[in-house]
Amino acid sequence: MNLLNEEKNKNKKLLEELYIEKIKVKELNYIIKLNEKSNNENIKKDKETEKLMKTKSSEINKLKDNNNDKKTNIEKEEEIIVIFFISMHQDIHRRISCKNTDTFAKIEEKICNEFPKYKDYNTYLTVNGNIIKRFKTLEENGIEDGNTIIANIFDKSKI
Repeated sequence: MNLLNEEKNKNKKLLEELYIEKIKVKELNYIIKLNEKSNNENIKKDKETEKLMKTKSSEINKLKDNNNDKKTNIEKEEEIIVIFFISMHQDIHRRISCKNTDTFAKIEEKICNEFPKYKDYNTYLTVNGNIIKRFKTLEENGIEDGNTIIANIFDKSKI
């Protein structure tokens, strides 16, 4: 009987241990499920982030391309040139930097501001023997880097 009671006690102890181990397994399974759910959410977020990064990268590349195109257009269309101004009376001898897309009137205004007495004269300007059209660009007037512009004054007695 003693032996039987001992075996019953051992059995009871083993059942208790088994029960405790089952609880531990349930807890661990629950933790695993939480981790899997969290990992799945993280994977989803990572995929969304990756997709967003690709989109933003694509947008950045498009903006870079557009910017490069604009730079190329500006470089092709606008260039800085230097022209020289002299007057028939040799009182103007001036070098000016400008863009080939500037209107000649803008350049003439700069000269007249520096040499205000020319505002009182009726002038015409020439380059390479051709009269310059004031409201056309330097390029449209055929003015190139290094050209000399001559300021001519109409004789007041002939007007």
